[in-house]
Amino acid sequence: MNKKWLVLGSVIGISSLMMVTTGISAMAGTSGYDAYKSALKNTKTVQSVTVQAAGSLRDNGNVALSANGTFKMSQEGGSASGSGEVSAGGAKQSLQFYKQGDQAIFKPGSGDVYYVKDAAAEAHKRFKGSADKEMPQQVETVVDALVGNLKDYVAVDVKGDGSKRVSAELDGAQLPAVVQAIAPIVIKQGSKDHGESEKKKAADTAANPFGHDFLKGVAPELTDAIRLEKVAVNATISPSNYIQHQEAELTVSGKDAGGKTHQVVVHLQADLSGYDSTTLDTVDLNGKNVQKMESEHRNKWQGKNG
Repeated sequence: MNKKWLVLGSVIGISSLMMVTTGISAMAGTSGYDAYKSALKNTKTVQSVTVQAAGSLRDNGNVALSANGTFKMSQEGGSASGSGEVSAGGAKQSLQFYKQGDQAIFKPGSGDVYYVKDAAAEAHKRFKGSADKEMPQQVETVVDALVGNLKDYVAVDVKGDGSKRVSAELDGAQLPAVVQAIAPIVIKQGSKDHGESEKKKAADTAANPFGHDFLKGVAPELTDAIRLEKVAVNATISPSNYIQHQEAELTVSGKDAGGKTHQVVVHLQADLSGYDSTTLDTVDLNGKNVQKMESEHRNKWQGKNG
């Protein structure tokens, strides 16, 4: 699958994870930080949940990309389903997706083809599960050590019904030096449009149901004077200690190769509902126009050994 189309998953499906990561790093007040971590851990215990998410990327005030979608997740078998739409450069792409059994299924909004990928290709991730179980605690320990005096920038509002709103807004000067040192490297690499041979582009386009160049050039490629200007995060926690709403906005400035200055603002938000009561959508592929997708790892192996 075209790596650029993974932006759909990043903005819609993984937006919650991004906001969680940013939130833990930013919300470090004793009460707010602990309340958020407690709600996060509690939310992770639910057996099913529905997430409505949206995101946008603005470049110098102009909307370069917007996305929205709904997805449902269940702990049982790691099942998931959902749909989303991305708008970029005057074009739109929509997608339905399902994870059922050992299959990951994708259907672009146009056409009647269902693209099926063998989810067993990801089995290697489950193989090392015993080692991965220790990672969340390790990550939490590192984050706890890094947040330091960021507690001074946190606001916690406890409502009469027991719900909480935890928020933080930090400008570049308030962010830890290690974040400002690493951010330009990550942003520079992330915004690169890595060169590919015309032969590989043609092959990717033929195998890719979404179109090779759909998201090409959406975000400016920053090369110099890159700085993380602001991070704003807020979360709403229900009286039952579940995360109901998450929102994050990151502002980055920098220059492209031509010397033009850009201010890029990424906004992500997600509303969570249907805790332990979400029913996933499924699709019956019998009689459908189905095309198998090879795993990316297999394609790379074949390319080196074929």
